[in-house]
Amino acid sequence: MSLKQSNSPLYFPYKPDEPGYLVPRLKSAASPEAPRAVPPREGWISEKYGKTPEEYLASGERDTRQMLDILFQTGVSLESLGHILDFGCGDGRMIRCLEHLATSREIWGADIHAGRIIWCKQNLSPPLRFLTTTTIPHLPFEDRHFGFIYAGSVFTHIDDLADAWFAELRRILRPGGKLFVTVHLKNDIALLREKYPDSELGRALLKNSEYKKFSASEFDMFTIGRSSESTVFYDIDYLRKCLEPQFRIVSVVEEVRVYQNAIVLERV
Repeated sequence: MSLKQSNSPLYFPYKPDEPGYLVPRLKSAASPEAPRAVPPREGWISEKYGKTPEEYLASGERDTRQMLDILFQTGVSLESLGHILDFGCGDGRMIRCLEHLATSREIWGADIHAGRIIWCKQNLSPPLRFLTTTTIPHLPFEDRHFGFIYAGSVFTHIDDLADAWFAELRRILRPGGKLFVTVHLKNDIALLREKYPDSELGRALLKNSEYKKFSASEFDMFTIGRSSESTVFYDIDYLRKCLEPQFRIVSVVEEVRVYQNAIVLERV
């Protein structure tokens, strides 16, 4: 029996077509009033986060504020949780909003896109800290190191290795620590079908051959695409069954980030 070789990369290297690369030294900002650094526009995910630097920065502040509000509603203060990890930090859109906490704790960002991490290291570090990771479930941190981990629009794109990644995040989360993730649930399929059919994901869903085989109530997990190109939908009871040996589900908030759902988990 032959197995089809996956084409998914372990990570996305910086300048992969070059025999080597140089990271030029940045000039220091002229004054505290200098404009805030904004990453190259091509990293804004096809203008998903705005068409101007101001809109881009505002989107990070909005999503960070929404996350903190959801935590607050569960009785959790971010200041009390200790070290923080932004798992899938991209170009630092959200983590930069937590910079004021970095004097009293470690705040790390990790991502599989090396170019974005290099930008973050040059422009946001110190006081924030960054590293490039891979799609393989392993992170170079000690057991129980973090009190809070968040992953926005990350588990919406992890299929076969989702359970292993949840286990790895649990390993580095202290008992009682909180994990904030956004996921696609069944309710998002109705939203995409009825409210956002012309969105990129809505169009991909409606023409997907697997989607046409079932009704909205007939699956535990459903993916469009594979590996790093995957978009994943869950039945909440199935996801709960996968998570509850490792985590307690504290809160589920529907329809955040347009058509995702926020889940707050506590390590048990």
